[in-house]
Amino acid sequence: MDFKLWSARGLNKELKAAKKQLIQQKFKQQMGLLVDVVKQGFGTTNDGNTARRFFREYEKSAEITNLDQNLLKRFADILQVISSGCAIKIEKFRIYCRQTAEFMVHLYPWFYMPASVHKLLVHGADICNYFGLLPIGILSEEAGEARNKDFRRVREFQTRKFNRVKTNEDLLHNFLISSDPYLSHIRPKYSYAKKLNLIPEAIELLLLPEEATEAIETDLQ
Repeated sequence: MDFKLWSARGLNKELKAAKKQLIQQKFKQQMGLLVDVVKQGFGTTNDGNTARRFFREYEKSAEITNLDQNLLKRFADILQVISSGCAIKIEKFRIYCRQTAEFMVHLYPWFYMPASVHKLLVHGADICNYFGLLPIGILSEEAGEARNKDFRRVREFQTRKFNRVKTNEDLLHNFLISSDPYLSHIRPKYSYAKKLNLIPEAIELLLLPEEATEAIETDLQ
């Protein structure tokens, strides 16, 4: 930014708008991304796919936004860890988040840390630890969103339409069947190596499936 203030007022509003427009143009030209563009009728173009691309190519994102590359890299690591679906090494994660928070405050002392970032960096490890052996990544909305197409198909072809109660009942029964633990157990599994594709620094903060199993067995003994 051409000014180092938490909020833009007066003439700074015009500077902020011009800088934002320039950054949006660079993202579109160099990465093919539409960032923070309003969609007619609903929301903006800021979605999960845009965010993943932004942090996956953090070098280019840092160059376009003029943000510190190492800071973006650390945020990319943290976001991969909490969304991986693997158990987390809580103490290592806590230290990494704390160091990231201190690094951010050191680089940008004039910018107030957003509440969502504060919650992630300062309280993220405690929240993950609260759920114990259950990885926080499996509590995301990703699975529910992925089943939207199943919901439409089941409702159209496998439910009774004469009564709304019966329609919802059939929907619920179908999803209970498809999510049955035994059926999930015999369903073909995907390779973790292909599924995760994590940054090496993120892997250091995770208990991969084999390590998590050993940790559970040790605790039980």
